Amino acid sequence: MRHSIPRHTQQLGQQTQQRIIWKHPKILLFGIFAITLMLSFLSLSHAASEQNPKALLESVSVKMITALNENRAKIKTDPGLTQELIEKNLMPHIDFINASKEVLGQHWDTATKEQKIGFIKAFRDLLLNFYSTALTEYLNSHEGDLDPKLMEFLDPGAITSKQITVRSLVKPKSGKAVPINYEMNNTRRGWKIFDVSVEGVSVITTYKSSYANDIEQKGLDELIKTINTHNNKLKTAQNS
Repeated sequence: MRHSIPRHTQQLGQQTQQRIIWKHPKILLFGIFAITLMLSFLSLSHAASEQNPKALLESVSVKMITALNENRAKIKTDPGLTQELIEKNLMPHIDFINASKEVLGQHWDTATKEQKIGFIKAFRDLLLNFYSTALTEYLNSHEGDLDPKLMEFLDPGAITSKQITVRSLVKPKSGKAVPINYEMNNTRRGWKIFDVSVEGVSVITTYKSSYANDIEQKGLDELIKTINTHNNKLKTAQNS
């Protein structure tokens, strides 16, 4: 992350994310995004709500890859298109409410309704802005179509709970496969992602650690304000 997030927050959140992103940039296509993944404004179809979580992730990843490949030329002249594709193909499958609860931890219980809504929106926008910017930069600096079969989702076995982990592997053309785990909840609108771990690094845990001291020292309202300021700067940078 860049710009206005406090330095000690940047060091944990930014360094952890950038280490993963720039070491394995194609992970942005699935795993990390499914982070940037969260708060669904669109309803899933009945078929999607009944879908096996592994099959759902496979479908979403292929749709996202296909959409990116079909719009590569347009993305070069219209960076905002990447964000539109993420909104359409990924965001409906992210559980931002539960993700926000996990990030705030004990502070969620003491937050007002307005604070909860404000944080969910700010956190969602932060992840969307950060990863859409990173993905656009990656697409514009690499040639050739993205391989829809780059990621292999592993069978989670018998589903006996409303919360499961779906494991996957990103298999680059060279080098070792990269493990990505998806934590998913079975909600009233089907299976949704609420956390992603890349090489053992949890997005939710990273942000929770980053924000804990800020909330203790300055309060939740100030954290929300800081995140929104950062989001505005990212949007301005994307449109410039």
